[in-house]
Amino acid sequence: MNNFNGKRLKLARIYRNMTASELAEKIGVSRQAVLQYEKNESNPKLETEFTIITTLHFPRDFFYMDDLDKIPVENTFFRALSSTKKIDLQTQEEKTRFIIYIYEFLNNYFNYPQLDLPEIDIDIDLNNKENIEDIAMKARNYWGLGNQPIENMVNLLENKGIIVSTLNLYNKKIDAFTQVHEINNKEKYCVVLSNDKQSVARRNFDAAHELGHIILHKNIGRLEDLSSEEQKKLEDQANAFAAAFLLPKNVFFNELNEPLNLEFYKELKKKWKVSIAAMVMRTRQLGRINNSQYIELVKSMNYRKWRIREPLDNQWKLQETILFKKSIDMLKNSNILSGSQIVYEIGKFGIPMYSEDIEELLDLEQGSLSEKKKLNNNIILQFKS
Repeated sequence: MNNFNGKRLKLARIYRNMTASELAEKIGVSRQAVLQYEKNESNPKLETEFTIITTLHFPRDFFYMDDLDKIPVENTFFRALSSTKKIDLQTQEEKTRFIIYIYEFLNNYFNYPQLDLPEIDIDIDLNNKENIEDIAMKARNYWGLGNQPIENMVNLLENKGIIVSTLNLYNKKIDAFTQVHEINNKEKYCVVLSNDKQSVARRNFDAAHELGHIILHKNIGRLEDLSSEEQKKLEDQANAFAAAFLLPKNVFFNELNEPLNLEFYKELKKKWKVSIAAMVMRTRQLGRINNSQYIELVKSMNYRKWRIREPLDNQWKLQETILFKKSIDMLKNSNILSGSQIVYEIGKFGIPMYSEDIEELLDLEQGSLSEKKKLNNNIILQFKS
């Protein structure tokens, strides 16, 4: 394409979390002018174009390529959909699209794990918490997990064919989300976890919560068409699934020897890798303590400032995504593509970006696409023949 592409401008603006008015102020034109550029009703002058490129921090080529082929987004499960600013939601949606594009690029080189999910009855009543308990156990049994603790939910999701990345979300209302795409007539799920939470236990629960959406709500309609109350029900159901999946009912119940002793929960946390707050709530849910006792435990946690950071949170290494790291490492160490060549080829694939942006999207160590780094990980990948 020889002309400036306004649709690409809009994409870059949203990616950088800017409204049209905010971009207009930064580049010294009116909001109307920005909207005209984005609709391809007029082209920016050369000086303005340079300012746009500098402000949005995308290579010039990005703005001179054809429209990106749209990967259909069927749904995005945000936890506070109705109360989060539209631009914040759009930014995360576009970043996730970019992750999917890069996944599709890398999929040309590797045989990635196929989506492997248990089937559930689409007519089941999810307002019945016992049904969610049963579905969680069915998922455990389907994957051969038994009643054992799940130390790394991130690794589990990746091995079951779910794309996972972690981003700095900069918004407390968006602490994790799942985007559902349709690629080659097949559903693909991308789970994005927040880097703002540096806690193994919370990351495990967030990942299990998103798995709940994937398993329970795969046949739900468009979230935008649901009321706030209906959306809250979905969140409650995903939370119930996460608790049941991470803390199997019968085994966990039998271990609750001192349910009113917060120090006892520290020992349970070592085993289950679930936050004390979530375990206390699960204990109430299972009827081992009553509501008044639950409130007293919460007050005690607040007094100890455990609601901010719990014991053990700073002692465990945070679970990291592996699929993208290993893919990049294998391409480099097998002398198929260097870091700079990977950046170049991703650009040819339709998304010219600077290396630091790709590293952020794929949760890579800074400099991974410019330096040779070897990674130690435990996901099995094979090159395509």
